[in-house]
Amino acid sequence: MLSGAEIRRLIELGLLRVEPFSDDCIRENGIDLRIGDEVAVLLNNPAPLDPERLGEVDLSEYYKVMKVDSAFILQPYMKVLVSTLEYVKMPEDVAGLIELRSTFARLGLSIPPTVIDAGFEGQITLEVHGGAFPVVLKRGLRFAHVVFYRVEGEPVPYRGRYQGQRGVTLPR
Repeated sequence: MLSGAEIRRLIELGLLRVEPFSDDCIRENGIDLRIGDEVAVLLNNPAPLDPERLGEVDLSEYYKVMKVDSAFILQPYMKVLVSTLEYVKMPEDVAGLIELRSTFARLGLSIPPTVIDAGFEGQITLEVHGGAFPVVLKRGLRFAHVVFYRVEGEPVPYRGRYQGQRGVTLPR
C-alpha cells in the first residue's frame, strides 16, 4: 500500500493524475474522492437484463440519470450510481481499491468492492446503497477513499470499455 507521501510524489511527477486536485484530499495512505455532477437512480423494473445484450436495451427504463447541482437525498435502501468529481489517470504499475469514508459507512451506506485497474483513466462510477434512513449527499463532498498499491510482475494496463469515461457511466 502506498503512503500519502508516495502518492503525492507520483502526482508531482505526473505519473498519477487526479483532476481537479485538492491537496487536502491526500490522506495518510490514500486519497479522498468527491461526489461529482451526476447520479443515476436504479429503477425497479421487473424485466431481466442480459449483460450480453445491453446494446439492445433502452437503459432509461432501468436508470434515471440526473445532474447534481448541489445535493440529493439518498432514500432508505435506494441504490444509485454516482460519479466522482475527479478524473483519475492511473500509472501502469499502480492499482487502487475504493471504499466509503468511514463517516458514510457509519451512516449505514455501503458500496460494493471497487477496483481502479492499473492504467485506467476516467471519472469513477460508484454504486451506492442507502441504509435505514435518508442521507443528504452533496456535489463536491469527500465521499470515497482510495488506497493504492503497486502491481507486482509485468503490468497489464487497463484498456477496457470504460476507459476515459466521464460522468455516471451505465453498463456497456
